[in-house]
Amino acid sequence: MSGHSFVFRSIFRNVSVLALGRIASALCSFVYIAFSVRALGLTDFGLLILIHSLSMTGSTLSRMQSWQTLIRFGSEAYRKDDHARLKDVTGFCIRLDTYSGLAALIFSLVAVQIYAASAGWSARTQTLADLYACVAPFMYTGWCNGVLRMAGKFHLVPINDGSTAVVRTVGVLIGYIFQLHLAYFLAVWAATVLLDYGLFVFFGLRTLKRKCNFSYFESFRHWRWAENGMWRFTWGVSANQTLGSVSNHVATLLVGKGLGPAEVAVFRVCRQIASGIVTPAQLISPVLYPELVKMRDQKDWRGLKRVTGRVFAILLAISAALLLTAAIAGRKLFRLMLHIHVPHTSFYIAILLLAAVMSLLIVPLEPLLIVVGQLKLLVRARTIITLLYFPALYFAGIDYGLTGACIATAASSLAVFLTCAIGVWRFTRSSHTFEK
Repeated sequence: MSGHSFVFRSIFRNVSVLALGRIASALCSFVYIAFSVRALGLTDFGLLILIHSLSMTGSTLSRMQSWQTLIRFGSEAYRKDDHARLKDVTGFCIRLDTYSGLAALIFSLVAVQIYAASAGWSARTQTLADLYACVAPFMYTGWCNGVLRMAGKFHLVPINDGSTAVVRTVGVLIGYIFQLHLAYFLAVWAATVLLDYGLFVFFGLRTLKRKCNFSYFESFRHWRWAENGMWRFTWGVSANQTLGSVSNHVATLLVGKGLGPAEVAVFRVCRQIASGIVTPAQLISPVLYPELVKMRDQKDWRGLKRVTGRVFAILLAISAALLLTAAIAGRKLFRLMLHIHVPHTSFYIAILLLAAVMSLLIVPLEPLLIVVGQLKLLVRARTIITLLYFPALYFAGIDYGLTGACIATAASSLAVFLTCAIGVWRFTRSSHTFEK
């Protein structure tokens, strides 16, 4: 019991540290979004969101979840100072991210050509989107995050998040004061992507240098090395996470295609308000996974259930408070960010917050299912749900506007939550086999 309590306290201590950076980022986002809209207008701000979403979609489609692979296969080597194995596993993950970055560039450029043609963008807008796609390879810092999480250096993440948010806010304020245009704001977004990437790489390499005298270019000496099961695990977790992440960006693009830039700006801001409200609690996921891996390595099946259950109960209570917060403050936050009045924003935010709450309740369930070998269930379910979600979102948006788009989003999140709940129920029923 005391061991489980220690793990539980450790999880929430690290979450508190991560929350500092996310809170700073959220506060800054309210400022830079508000002033971006005032400087650009709703239509050009919608174009900014769409161009960024195209590159994020390319990045998300190509991402290999190297941080999970690093923790799964490298955490024991890190604890036992097995430097040779730690270097091998880290090198494998760095190569994964390198391949992912090249694929992200290709996917983003292809996505821009397809979307620009279908949306009727001008040559200038398409050129800006092509240039912005060049930062897509730097939008993911998988192995760096894995190193920091494995080493327990969560205090470095708020430094990164806060620095990036402040730089973006300052850049936007400069653009607002001098009434600069879309190209400048895209340059600000791109600069902060590069800053975020650079800081994470610096922190990750410094941590490994101190631990095992690791050099980045060592990763490419044995480029074919891979331990048995590494590729299968990586493909599985990557497919699951990609389906979950890409649906958000594709949803933005589909709403923009069906309803236009102004409506997609409203949808995106309402979704950001809903996501921002639940963000601090969602930080449990990157902290919880390493702890569950340790318990799995120690065959502590009872501890897996106990810790996951306690985290889920706390998140359930938090969810009720968050829904009340949205009901009271949702419309005020929207008007503060966009400085305009849009009908039904309280309803949009409430529905999207329900979707965010479903995603929040998945936070302790999904890592547990991955750890206990239920990854195939997650991938199959997410594939089916995502394939149904995209056409439902598009046609619901066309027929019922933003109301239809928000309801389709909430239904998708509910379906994923129910899948995870079924998986955990199956594990709980069969857990006596593990405990023998």
